[in-house]
Amino acid sequence: MLESAKGETLENLYGLERAALAEKLELFDARPFHAKQLFRWLYLRGEWSPEGWTDFPKKLRESFGDYYRIDPGRLSDRTGASDDTIKYRADLSGGGVVEAVYMRQSERVTMCVSSQVGCALDCDFCLTGKMGFTRHLSAGEIVGQVALIKKDRELDESFNIVFMGMGEPLHNYDGVMAAIRILCDPDGFAMSRKRITVSTSGLAPAIERLAEEEVRPRLAVSLNATTDEVRRRIMPITKKYPIQRLLDACQTFRERTGEEFTLEYVLLAGINDSDADVRRLISFGRRLHAKINLIPFNPVPGWLDYYPPSKHRIETIHDQILQAGGRVYVRWSRGQEARAACGQLALLPDKPESPS
Repeated sequence: MLESAKGETLENLYGLERAALAEKLELFDARPFHAKQLFRWLYLRGEWSPEGWTDFPKKLRESFGDYYRIDPGRLSDRTGASDDTIKYRADLSGGGVVEAVYMRQSERVTMCVSSQVGCALDCDFCLTGKMGFTRHLSAGEIVGQVALIKKDRELDESFNIVFMGMGEPLHNYDGVMAAIRILCDPDGFAMSRKRITVSTSGLAPAIERLAEEEVRPRLAVSLNATTDEVRRRIMPITKKYPIQRLLDACQTFRERTGEEFTLEYVLLAGINDSDADVRRLISFGRRLHAKINLIPFNPVPGWLDYYPPSKHRIETIHDQILQAGGRVYVRWSRGQEARAACGQLALLPDKPESPS
C-alpha cells in the first residue's frame, strides 16, 4: 500500500528492473515507454531527482515524490592510500553500512563492491567474517555503491567491477544477479558482462546455477587450500562442499559455458604454501583449464593470526606454476594502509577489545 509523503517513509524504487518499474508507474497512468525512460534516468544518466527527468510528463514529475523515493544510499567516509586506492563507507538505503573500494592502476579502474552486511561463511583468514552476518543487500544497494563512487570520482571511462567486498555474492544470489542485469543493461550502466567478476568461496550449486544465466559475470573461485583437512580449518563451507564437489561444479561451469575462470589462492605462510600444495594446485588448474591468481595474505594485526609467505617464496610458487605450463598471476596488495586490501573490509576497530 502506498503512503503519503507527509513525514512517512516511501517505497524506494532504486534498484528495480524494467518490468517492476513499469508496474509502479501504473499508478500514474504512465505509458509503457515511460518505464524505459525512468530506467535510463536512474542508471545510465544517474539522475535521481524527478525534476531532472526532462522527457517525463510534468504532472508525473510533480506527483512522483508523493508516493515514491529514489535512494541509492550515500557515501559517508573515504580513506585514501598512497597507491591511489580509496576505501569508501556507504550508508545503505535500507539501513546499515558497507565498505567498497576504488582502485586505479594506470588506465585500469576497478571497483570492489559488497553484497552483504557482514558474511555468514566465517572464513578464518577474512576480517569480514569476524563481523558475523546481518543481512543481504538489495540490487539497489549493490548498484548504488557503483553509482555513488562513479559520481564521486566523476568517472566517464570504462571500469571493472569485482564482487570481492563484504559478503559472499552467491549467498545473495538473487540480489547480485538482479544488480548485474542492471549493470549490463544497455539502458542501465551499459557495462560489458566481461568487466564484472563474481568471487565465491565455493557454493557449488550456485556455481552450477550461474552457468545457466543469460547475463553472466566472470567467475572467480576462492580455493585457498588443496586438501579438505586444511580447507575445512580455514573455510568452514568445505564441510558442506568438499574440494572435489567444488571442482566438479567448476568443471560443469566450464563445460556449459565454454568460459575460462580463475582459481584464487590466498597464500598463508605455513598453512597452504608447501611444495605439495603447489603440485596439487597445478593439477587443479590443469584439469579445469583455469587461471590461477596468487594472493599474498593481507595481515590485520590483532584480528587475524596469519601471515603471508616471504616475497621470495611467493615468487618461487609463481615460477613453479609457470614452469609447469600454468597461467598464473600474483595479485600484490593494494590499499593495505587504508585497510582496503583483499580480506580487510569490515566495520570493526583496528584491534579487538581486550577482555575486561
